[in-house]
Amino acid sequence: MAPKTTAMKTIYIKLSFCCLFLLCLTFVAQAQELQIKNTKNGKVRKLKANQTFSFKLSEDDDYKKGKIQSFTDSSIVIFTPEEDDIQLREVKLSEIYAIKKMSCLHKVGYAAGAVLIVGGVGTILEAPSIAGDDGSDWLVRGAGLVVTAVGLVPYLIKPKEFVQGKNAEFTVVK
Repeated sequence: MAPKTTAMKTIYIKLSFCCLFLLCLTFVAQAQELQIKNTKNGKVRKLKANQTFSFKLSEDDDYKKGKIQSFTDSSIVIFTPEEDDIQLREVKLSEIYAIKKMSCLHKVGYAAGAVLIVGGVGTILEAPSIAGDDGSDWLVRGAGLVVTAVGLVPYLIKPKEFVQGKNAEFTVVK
């Protein structure tokens, strides 16, 4: 029995050291992040690796969706799945004109809006069967139209645009 117990102890000790090593590694290798500081009110938004956002490289450019892969001291590496020629690019912070990042409230609003749109359209289409034979199907269709319109409201509220030099500063911090 003694050899089994000794073998089990060494396994537990090795496993403990591995867990301790991984724990220390996570603290030492803290992920860098992109801080977007609003110069008007001082609020700071943070973008970490593997987060998606929209960015412009110039004022005339369209917004491109990207996913942050990694950081350097003055640039970020962005994965852009929508582009055919360059999907992984390193962009200096000084080259970025503007950034848009959807907040949690925007994402929840989009999800709730989608449900309301589908429900409203379903109500409009099924109005005769919902209302019955009393001729009130136009009232039900009107209610479906109102529900659809309420569902569209979150899509009309756009995320805040952070323009470097005008209302925001971009910095990479550890």
